[in-house]
Amino acid sequence: MQIDLTPGTAGEIFLYQDSRKSGSVHRFVATLTMHVQKEVLEQAVRELMPRFPYFSVGVRKSGEALEFVRLDTPVPVSGAGGMEEELPAAGSKGLAGYLFRISFLHKTVFFDWHLSLSDGKGMLEFVKAVIFRYIQLCGFPIANDGTVKEADESANAVEGMDPFERLDDIPASRPLWYMDAKAFCLPQDSGTGPDTVHVTQVRIPVVKVKGQVREYLTQPESFISPLFAHALYERYSSEIRQGEYIVSAIKENLRPHFPTASLRSYFSPVSLAYNRKVDEYPFGTILMSQKKLLDAQLKQDAIAYSAKRLIETVEHACQEEVPFSEKLARAGKSMDAASRTATFSICNVGNIAMPDSLLQYMTELYPIVPAGSYASSLSVVNFKGDIVITVTDRVPEDNLAARFAELLNRHDIPAFVSDRYQFTQISYSPEKTAEDNG
Repeated sequence: MQIDLTPGTAGEIFLYQDSRKSGSVHRFVATLTMHVQKEVLEQAVRELMPRFPYFSVGVRKSGEALEFVRLDTPVPVSGAGGMEEELPAAGSKGLAGYLFRISFLHKTVFFDWHLSLSDGKGMLEFVKAVIFRYIQLCGFPIANDGTVKEADESANAVEGMDPFERLDDIPASRPLWYMDAKAFCLPQDSGTGPDTVHVTQVRIPVVKVKGQVREYLTQPESFISPLFAHALYERYSSEIRQGEYIVSAIKENLRPHFPTASLRSYFSPVSLAYNRKVDEYPFGTILMSQKKLLDAQLKQDAIAYSAKRLIETVEHACQEEVPFSEKLARAGKSMDAASRTATFSICNVGNIAMPDSLLQYMTELYPIVPAGSYASSLSVVNFKGDIVITVTDRVPEDNLAARFAELLNRHDIPAFVSDRYQFTQISYSPEKTAEDNG
C-alpha cells in the first residue's frame, strides 16, 4: 500500500519552526495501575508501527526544503530521567531519526511528539493503541469495543493524508463580526529555561457541577476562557496598554466540521477576547455571550475561512522556489504574527473514547501543550469523570492556576489544583535537523 509521506498543510509549517518558540512538541501522559516493563512496552510499539506507517518517518533536507523520509529502524524506548537529563531532539540520531519519543517512569508512559506528525486527536489514537497492546502483552484480561486500533489491522492510507485538501471546495467568507482584537502578549524574552515546561493541573469533578454551568460542559471553553483570562488580567494588569485585551486562541479540531479519518494535524484557531468585566455582569450572561461568539465562529463558512487563512500562510511560507533560509524566516514571522493575536491558548481534546476494560487499568491520560510564545497554554480533556485542565506557563507562576481554580469555585464550578511539576521537553530545531540529515 502506498503511504503519503507529506506532513500535511498544518504539519508542514511546523517543520520550519523552532519548537522552543512555537511549542510544537506536545506530550501525552498515560499513567497505569501497574509498573511499566521496558521489554513489553518495546514489543507493543514494535508490533504497532506497521499499523501506523505514517509515523515511521524522519526529516531530511532535500534541496531547499525539508521533507519526510521513511524509517525502518526500531523505535527506541527509554526511561524518563530528571530535569538535568540531556534529551535527544526530535528527528535526531538520538531518537533513531523519529519525530516522537516514548519514555516511562514507574507506572507512567510519556509520549512526546512533533506536530508535523499529528495533532492531539491523531496522536491519541496511537497512544491508546500502544497502551491497549501493552496490557494485552502483560496478560491482563482486556477486550476491544472498536474504539482502539489494533496491531493486526491493516494500515489505512487515508490516516496519513493531508486533511486540509478536503477544504478546497468548501465555501468560505469573512463574517462581518470577525474579530481581530489587539492582544496583550508577554515580551519574547520572558521565561526561564527554553526546554523547561512548568505544569499545574486543575481538576473539575463533572458530577459536582450544578446549575447553569452544566449546560456548557460540552463546550468548556465558554467558562475556561473568561475565567483564566481574568486570572491573567489580575497578574499582568499593570503591563497591559490601552486598547489591548487578554485574548485566547482556541485550537479548534476541524474533524467534527469537515469529517476525515486522517490523523495529521487538522485544527484552526478561533479567538475570544476578554473585556475585563467578568465581575460586572451575571456569570450566566458571560457564559451565554462567550458561547454565542464561539458558535458563530464555528459555523461552516466561518471555520472554513479561518482554516483557509492558515492554508494561505503555509503556502506563502513554504513555496517550493523559496530558499531554505527564507522558509525559516517566513515560518518564524508567521509564528510571531500568530502569537501576537492571542495572550494564551486552549486546546480541548474532549472526551476520550476507549473500552471500559482498558479504562480500568488507567488512572490518568492527559495532554500537555507547552506555552511556546504564549503567556500560558491550557489543554483540556474529559477523563474518568473529571475535566482535567493542564496549564503550562512561560513564566512559572504557581499562584496563577490557583487563582483560576478559585475563580472556578466562586462561580459554582468545583475545582482544585491537583498537581504541580516541571520537566525537560525534547526540542526540535529545523536548522540542526537540516544540518544532521541534509
